[in-house]
Amino acid sequence: MLRNSLKLAASATALAAFAVAGSPAIAADYFAGKTMTFQVPSGSGGTYHVYTQLVQRNLGKYIPGKPKTVIQNKPGGGGAKSAAYMANVAPKDGSVVAMIAPGTITTPLVRKVKFDATKFQWLGAPAARAAAIWVWNGYGISTLKDVQQKEITIATTGFSSAGSVFPRLANAVLGTKLKMIYGYKGGGALNVAVERKETQGRWNFYSGFTGVRPGWIKNKKILPLVGTGPRHPALKGIPHFTDLLKPGTTERALYDLLGMNLEVGQAFYVPQGTPKKVVGILKTAFEAMIADPAFKKEIVKRRVEYSPVSAEEIVKKIDSAFKAVTPDVLKALKGIYTKKKS
Repeated sequence: MLRNSLKLAASATALAAFAVAGSPAIAADYFAGKTMTFQVPSGSGGTYHVYTQLVQRNLGKYIPGKPKTVIQNKPGGGGAKSAAYMANVAPKDGSVVAMIAPGTITTPLVRKVKFDATKFQWLGAPAARAAAIWVWNGYGISTLKDVQQKEITIATTGFSSAGSVFPRLANAVLGTKLKMIYGYKGGGALNVAVERKETQGRWNFYSGFTGVRPGWIKNKKILPLVGTGPRHPALKGIPHFTDLLKPGTTERALYDLLGMNLEVGQAFYVPQGTPKKVVGILKTAFEAMIADPAFKKEIVKRRVEYSPVSAEEIVKKIDSAFKAVTPDVLKALKGIYTKKKS
């Protein structure tokens, strides 16, 4: 994660780093008078929207020329619709920035989609977040063992979304009985579905609840069953996928590949083909924003996690995960992404 490099970024970025764009004046001329769109890969009401909104409201302050910014929601396919738009339709001039929906990066390995996330130009991520499979309290279910014995319904958006992939992974490698209920348009709709008892649970980030439903965890309205992604102290009382899968097995390698999506985090990017100088301007601005204590304070105020990942780390994590894909892992991954006939 960014750590020490961020401490230097705030003071250095305003001048030296803009050499990649020629000069601060050139960078200012490029973005002055422009409007930038920040795209959310889901509907409103959830923390994907919160993180995108935080970046949309702040990044322009660090870009020479101070462009105006707007936010846009593009739900669909668990993030695939947004990624396909960015790859094929969005202008390749830095005027449209999107957040990747965790889970979308590995989708092209197993499905024909109109994007290749490995080619996106990454700017960084404000957080890589802990997550879990959760169940609403009141169904007599409180442990992983319970859902290995009894079927429950899980609310989710699209088939490729992390909220669908990780429960299906649990079914495949942990023997759980989680039935997906599809069609919801984002985190807000998923929460409503669970609260109204249309479904019994969902996969979600820890801060996915603290950010928009802070009382749910505190009052034990929602209970975590098994952890995914980075570990969080608040989830130490439940098993994590890596506790249950033996290193060196296909099942563990499969989790590690899919878990990379969560280690990359709430990452922002521009399309492939965006000029390097423009990417440089945006990366420098993103690093300065992340390093600013005021930005961290704003994230904490919104009750979501601040655990940054640099653009360079994002690329390394993706490259490492893809290089570790063996034929057995790919076969198992395709099994996760194969829709079962009802």
